[in-house]
Amino acid sequence: MLNKTTRLLGLVALGVLTGCGGGGGGGEAAPAEATSAVVSRLQTNGTLLTLDRTTAVAGTDANGDGVRDDVTTWIGAQSYAADVSKAATQLAKAYQSVLTVAVTDDAAVRAARLASSDAVECLMQKAPSIEAGYKAVADLRRVTINTDARVKAYLTYVEKVNDTVARAPEGDGCV
Repeated sequence: MLNKTTRLLGLVALGVLTGCGGGGGGGEAAPAEATSAVVSRLQTNGTLLTLDRTTAVAGTDANGDGVRDDVTTWIGAQSYAADVSKAATQLAKAYQSVLTVAVTDDAAVRAARLASSDAVECLMQKAPSIEAGYKAVADLRRVTINTDARVKAYLTYVEKVNDTVARAPEGDGCV
């Protein structure tokens, strides 16, 4: 027992000493580049996707497919298999309808709720693992609901559907 403990302490001490070495110390560190400058540089050179952050809840959907153009671009930039990409697009369309639904129209709210429920089920069924499915759903929600106006619209919808019951998706939920 003492031998194992001694070895373990020796390895820990070696790790600490190794971590402390490497020179350089004491000098002035170069100032870190501002986050906004890094983001701007990455967006300009195409490394980082530029998401629509306008105040309009609907955003831009030039082709009228029901999905914001920046979200479509984001989905395409993911390394999703074709069926997962299609499921992600279905969910993006459902999220878009949730954001833009007239919350005073009960039938429209119910339809948005069912479309959203079906789309989540579809993406979870098509994802390669449950963890990948959860991540894809969360990432897509984060990308879609990315401004104060969109968050407010989403929360208004959530408040409307709170304490309501929706049917389970039929089959895998995919359309």
